[in-house]
Amino acid sequence: MFELMKRLWRNPLTAFYIALVLLILIAWEARAFLSLALFTIIFIYLGNAAITRIEGRLHLRHLWATLLVYLVFLVVLVAAFSQIIPPLVSEAAHLPHTIDKIIVTYPQLQTMFTKMVKNLSQNASVISNGKTLFTSGLGQISRFSSGVETILLAFFFGFIFNLTKGQLQVFAHAFTKSRFAGLFVPMGQLIMKFVQIFGTVIETQLLICTINTILMVLGLWIIGMPSLLILGIMVFFLGLIPVAGVLISLIPLTIVAFVTGGLIRVIAVLVLIVLIHLFESYFLHPRLMANATNLPIFVTFITLIVSEQIFGAWGLLVGVPLVAFLLDVFDVQLKPKHVAAESKDA
Repeated sequence: MFELMKRLWRNPLTAFYIALVLLILIAWEARAFLSLALFTIIFIYLGNAAITRIEGRLHLRHLWATLLVYLVFLVVLVAAFSQIIPPLVSEAAHLPHTIDKIIVTYPQLQTMFTKMVKNLSQNASVISNGKTLFTSGLGQISRFSSGVETILLAFFFGFIFNLTKGQLQVFAHAFTKSRFAGLFVPMGQLIMKFVQIFGTVIETQLLICTINTILMVLGLWIIGMPSLLILGIMVFFLGLIPVAGVLISLIPLTIVAFVTGGLIRVIAVLVLIVLIHLFESYFLHPRLMANATNLPIFVTFITLIVSEQIFGAWGLLVGVPLVAFLLDVFDVQLKPKHVAAESKDA
């Protein structure tokens, strides 16, 4: 029995799978910080890719390349939101005037609205549900502010990581020389493998957002919506948020549509959003994710549905790389080896 245990411990796969189990346990215990961890990985991966390209093309030192990348990113972010917020506030300020104008044009709407409010005010269950809805709304606002704080904190962590990458590499290398190097080395390999796969999925998500934005801007142009550049920027940034981004973008789009074109334009915008969302969910997202991870489209589609039920909105980003990661860990070859070798040589 002792000899069997000794042989198992000496087997490299034993330490590899122990490291995998430990990482799963750590990730499960730290699941409350899932959003912060994923946003940090995204900012680290994208920042590192941009810094590496700038260092190669402009031949800048790592410090100056890092500062340049994050400065440009901040300028783009501030400029985008400074272009988005003022027009939306202006359109929202004109909303009461537009409603009055519609009521004057269609006086029967005021009569129907008055009867509806009177009936609802006399219904105790509606009042109770209204209080619950108001409390839920306050909770959603609190979650939104917490989400903004998480993004800012992750951006700061990503900046510090890329700025001090050399020191962190020395720090991580010290673990490979420690007494438990046999455990730390496979843990590092597993982490790097997941980050690489997850980074590929993030790049694919950026491509999906770009295609969605182009289709949305074309649709809004056909409908006759104003401020296409501003709305396009808003749709792109909100599209980076799985599922929730579509719902959040509904609010400003419907306000602008209602102010500029009335109920008919609102209906047209809603139909456009539904069509693009269906195109993304049932064709674009599964197909591009399948190409990025070499998973069959059917497997990718099922993974997106199941992971969204398990992890919520984050499952649309985490599910596919997680399945691809596990298949890679268990050495499941999705490509024939000669095809993989040819792609590497190319």
